[in-house]
Amino acid sequence: MIQEILPQEIAFDVDGVFADTFRVFVDRARDEYGYQFHYEDITEYDFRQVVDIDEEISEEIIESLMNHPMENHIRPIEGAVSLLSRLSSAGPLLFVTARPHKIPIMNWVRNQLSNVDRDLIRLEATNTHREKIPILLKNEVRYFVEDRLDTCYLLEEVSIVPIVFQQPWNRRPHHFPVVKSWDEISTLIRW
Repeated sequence: MIQEILPQEIAFDVDGVFADTFRVFVDRARDEYGYQFHYEDITEYDFRQVVDIDEEISEEIIESLMNHPMENHIRPIEGAVSLLSRLSSAGPLLFVTARPHKIPIMNWVRNQLSNVDRDLIRLEATNTHREKIPILLKNEVRYFVEDRLDTCYLLEEVSIVPIVFQQPWNRRPHHFPVVKSWDEISTLIRW
């Protein structure tokens, strides 16, 4: 059971937690290439294990989403902007993503949080999930909101409490705390 979290103790993943990136992936696969799978069909983080899509096409869409999140009209997950804006009044926000390039997603985050002082938005792009760990430890993060279960196990190994943001790809059995919305995250914060 999670006790109330101090604002400076929590950090956030981006894709699948703040950015609704996978939904845009599904929409583009359907609208541009005629694929008929649905968001709820992505029951594995490595979606190619469960969705039949040409590798070259999926790479093309992913590359576009990674390098051009604003042009792809990626939206924030409902409630994220409101809670993150409120949380920024208590200090800097930290986002740690396994994306390979920082600038495109940092621009997207700043655009979504346009009412938050830019100096209060910190984002690290690690290129791998495992490389999130040193950044979180260095910043004394105790809680990390994440959608990838494999990363949650890595966090647990170094005594960072993973909070799973529920998505279709992380519903297999596990023992981590789960939130289904940003409103639920809000209830965990010591305001």
